[in-house]
Amino acid sequence: MPRIKKKRILVPKPRSRFVVVVCPNCGYKQIVFDHATFPVTCSSCGTRLVKTTGGKAKILGAIERVLG
Repeated sequence: MPRIKKKRILVPKPRSRFVVVVCPNCGYKQIVFDHATFPVTCSSCGTRLVKTTGGKAKILGAIERVLG
């Protein structure tokens, strides 16, 4: 009986990730999803950090690092 070759199926990596955002007003660091569907505000001072769009969210604070 001939052996059947198994095809390797490539699994695509996700394009979305979590980022650490620094608030421009108070400097508080917060972890945010970069494809957020709800506006994110700073938990310390209440400044808006993320503005939602149709797909990828617009991050208004400074991105310190990307997680994962």
